[in-house]
Amino acid sequence: MTGVETFLDVGQVAEMLGLSSATIRKWVLTGFIPCKKIGRAVRFSALEIQGWVEGKSKEPVKPQAQGHEGGSE
Repeated sequence: MTGVETFLDVGQVAEMLGLSSATIRKWVLTGFIPCKKIGRAVRFSALEIQGWVEGKSKEPVKPQAQGHEGGSE
């Protein structure tokens, strides 16, 4: 079928990005990741997520706050 967009659920996006479902749900609540509400379900456009990831990979890495992880230097 051509012209039909593929939508993913939270678990599929988490697996695609190598993250937990809880992280994806938190990102949905904060508006950090693009998604669509279909009724009560949250779905993600596969093409939109791919573009979003590519855009995020071009952003500079923000330095972490010192001492946050509790590791030794």
